[in-house]
Amino acid sequence: MSAWIWPLAWTYSLGLLDIFLEYRFLKNMFGAKYRFAFVWLYLGSFLYGHLNQTFVLAGTTLENFIYLSLCGLVLNMLLFHGNTVKKIFFTIWMYCAPELAFCAIFPLLHAAAVINGAGYCSDAALDFAGFAARLAQYLMMEILLRRIHLLRRDFSERDAFYLMYIILFIYAAVIMILDIFTGIGEWKEGTLLPTAVCCSLIAAAGTGLHLFCVIMLERRLLERLAQQQYEMLSRHLENSGEQYDQMIKMRHDMKNHGLCLAQLLEDGKAEEALHYLTELDIRMEEGEALVRTGSVYADALLNPKYRQARKLGIDISIRMSVPGEEQIRAADLCCILANALDNAVEACQRGIRAGAPAGWIRMRSQMHPNYWVLEIRNSIHEPVPVEHGKIRSSKRLHFTRRPVYGVGLQNIREAVERYEGVMEVESGTEFSLNIMLPV
Repeated sequence: MSAWIWPLAWTYSLGLLDIFLEYRFLKNMFGAKYRFAFVWLYLGSFLYGHLNQTFVLAGTTLENFIYLSLCGLVLNMLLFHGNTVKKIFFTIWMYCAPELAFCAIFPLLHAAAVINGAGYCSDAALDFAGFAARLAQYLMMEILLRRIHLLRRDFSERDAFYLMYIILFIYAAVIMILDIFTGIGEWKEGTLLPTAVCCSLIAAAGTGLHLFCVIMLERRLLERLAQQQYEMLSRHLENSGEQYDQMIKMRHDMKNHGLCLAQLLEDGKAEEALHYLTELDIRMEEGEALVRTGSVYADALLNPKYRQARKLGIDISIRMSVPGEEQIRAADLCCILANALDNAVEACQRGIRAGAPAGWIRMRSQMHPNYWVLEIRNSIHEPVPVEHGKIRSSKRLHFTRRPVYGVGLQNIREAVERYEGVMEVESGTEFSLNIMLPV
């Protein structure tokens, strides 16, 4: 009885380890949707694997590739966050990686079997090749996990499809070479082993290119990130230049302002002097950075919006500290802050148009050892419908008359989910948006 129990236990243990390492990779890359996502991933993989074995749903190499890739993609779509194109890319990548590594080992084992007169590889040799291929895949996933802070970000669809084409071409070429190699029945003396070595080297090179495709994707992400940071820094420098010019003008006119105020006070016109001081204070505020978060990008974004809200008569207060670029990329941070503040200002503007007071906005954030908390509250002149953590858009109506939800909050939610954060929306006598991101 133990003769079949131990091999069965070994097989299922390897399968469990395989699914766990894949789950670990996908969870770090995308973020799991559910608490027990690993259990569902294991059960789903077990189910479609045994269905294939029982009913032979995929008999050829091509059918096997299509069947397993589609089943894996369905599970990844159901259990993990992230956009569809990125999930397709990594589903194909994770299927092809062990196959290429297997093709780098199998020709040598096949050649050794033929030379020894067996004609085909033993089950033990095939198990060894499969185990070594899985180890190669785990090593590649570990290399990528060390670069996860960049790869977990969304990349352009053009880059994804371009690299998917390269991966599939490498996979198809290596499989074709292996089929040709194993299909040869008779070999001339001294040609089998050199041919096997060449086939193994080609497959090993394909495995290296397979990993290089993802590293190349990281470089493209770095280029996009650098471009975004350059644009945001340019905007910050432009705002800083305008503030500097304003301060230079104020300093140049300060003497004249002083003479004017002195003359007004000398003439006993205190009320006119007070009004003049108020106007002067407003002009000085326009040239000053009133919001300081510690991030040049957040400051460049928030200060113009802060001044716009003040001009509308909104009572706005911003006290914030934000994570550094090594914890959250500047584009994601500005996406969260811009959409949240725009929504708050628009809510106050709707109240103004309805004849209500200008309203107020309170924006607070704080850094903690392991997470960052952001809270934005604003007044509302009428209740906001909240459904499943979403609010209906006041700007658009779907042609089918179905409710259309605000794009701003959807963009915020997508950015929060990329970092496995939490977002809550509440609406009562006031509207509040609460966000917590692990850092």
